[in-house]
Amino acid sequence: MAPHWVKKLRPSDPQGSKLLEQERGRSNLAVNRLSRFLSTKDVLDRQDKILGILCSEKVFDKSQNYFDGRVERFQTALARQKRLQQLSAKHSWSRDEYIMASELISEPGPYGLHVSMFLDVDKVCNYVARSRDAGATQAVLGESGEI
Repeated sequence: MAPHWVKKLRPSDPQGSKLLEQERGRSNLAVNRLSRFLSTKDVLDRQDKILGILCSEKVFDKSQNYFDGRVERFQTALARQKRLQQLSAKHSWSRDEYIMASELISEPGPYGLHVSMFLDVDKVCNYVARSRDAGATQAVLGESGEI
């Protein structure tokens, strides 16, 4: 764990977020209209709902990330992913909602490859095995667009 005085250190101003805020303040772009144009209302509502849940959880606070060492970063990432799994089960999130939550966290986590690759491959392999048992072939599955 970092010494107490290190946690009080702050980078010098202006920060990237302040620069963005200044640039956005000078813009005459209607952000809400642009958001609705780029994304559907359902996506934006889902994002707001999930963001509210994530913001209420202390484990997702990134204010001390800068000061953590390698071990602490991994431990924090593991704790975040564990909590994300718990929230997913608690709120019965769909796969899309889980992916959106991961994107909102915007950090790679220890379960990232497992969720994005292994689970998909596992589903396909199970589907093919069940289909073979039913007498279907891979060619038929591929042509039907189900693989």
